[in-house]
Amino acid sequence: MTQRSIATNALANLQNTQTRMAKLQDQITSGTSLPKGSTDSVRAAAALRLNDQIAVNTENGRNLDEARAWMTTQEPALQSTTNALQKIRELAVRAGNGALNETGRDAIAKEILALKETILGDANTPYQGRAVFAGTRDTTTAFAPDASATAAPRYSSSDDGGSLLRTISPGVTMTVNISGDSVYGGSITVFDELDDLAENVSRGNTTAVAGALSTIDKRITGATNAMAVIGARTNQLDHAEEVNANQLAYLEAQLDDVQGVDPAKAYVEFTQQNVAYQAALQVTAKTVQTSLLDFLR
Repeated sequence: MTQRSIATNALANLQNTQTRMAKLQDQITSGTSLPKGSTDSVRAAAALRLNDQIAVNTENGRNLDEARAWMTTQEPALQSTTNALQKIRELAVRAGNGALNETGRDAIAKEILALKETILGDANTPYQGRAVFAGTRDTTTAFAPDASATAAPRYSSSDDGGSLLRTISPGVTMTVNISGDSVYGGSITVFDELDDLAENVSRGNTTAVAGALSTIDKRITGATNAMAVIGARTNQLDHAEEVNANQLAYLEAQLDDVQGVDPAKAYVEFTQQNVAYQAALQVTAKTVQTSLLDFLR
């Protein structure tokens, strides 16, 4: 074997060792065993598919978070409305007592109107600056007094009756909003009904006040039914979140199988290759510097 051949082989071995070291170093740094521009098309395609599925899973997770945020915004508002309506019902029952004098009736009427304002605030509850009871409309107000109206309804509704949908898992969508009209609206809004109730209380119209009790009961039922819907959807969300989390863990495990790196193992291999490289350098240096005169001695 000539000196040139020895040098060529030594150089080739050093380059191979350097290549293995560079590959290991890249794996340690990037955390993946699948480098950019990899010629392993099968693993590259699998990694691409898994990353796409993880991206979809992540988007579904964001939708789940938003759906829960809508429900946790709407539910307290509906509970507040229910509490206010129940208080109003108690006041109406008291106002039905014909023994109340004008001062007592006026006090009850004012309390009913104050509670009506509370309910109006509930109906206009916002989430990220958007009224949650306005259907699909991007507006800050779902219900507002109509200054131009001379008769009921004296309040206008922005609820378009639309369903705000979010995809929570592949092929599964959920309605995240509650119709404002189903609780507060209709041909006559709850605010008109309460204005009329307060007026009848002030006038001492016990017949009209007694008749309003059934209307209040229907409003209470509408609010509690809406909360029941939210409760059912919350249960669905809980299940979907669990499924989504399990699916993400499964997809990430698969992706790790395809392109993952064991950092400890890679570091040990890199250290071994580096030791071998340093030893090869020393041996090569001694071998290549031998000249023809050394062989003729």
